[in-house]
Amino acid sequence: MAGNSSRRGAVKKSGKGNPTAGSGGRVRRGLEGKGPTPKAKDREGHKAHKAAKRVERSKAARPKRLAKPGDS
Repeated sequence: MAGNSSRRGAVKKSGKGNPTAGSGGRVRRGLEGKGPTPKAKDREGHKAHKAAKRVERSKAARPKRLAKPGDS
């Protein structure tokens, strides 16, 4: 068919075969410790964190009660 012989340019090969040499610095980072796992209430996205946030927000939303002069 006419017009199909144009050069395609650089075609990236699939990365499924042999990986290229070198880790790109990932090995050293992978070996470093990440520290202890935070408590559930400190981890965003955790159910306990959301519950604690909800309680905190509800406390802030409550109006302060003022003592009536007749009460003692």
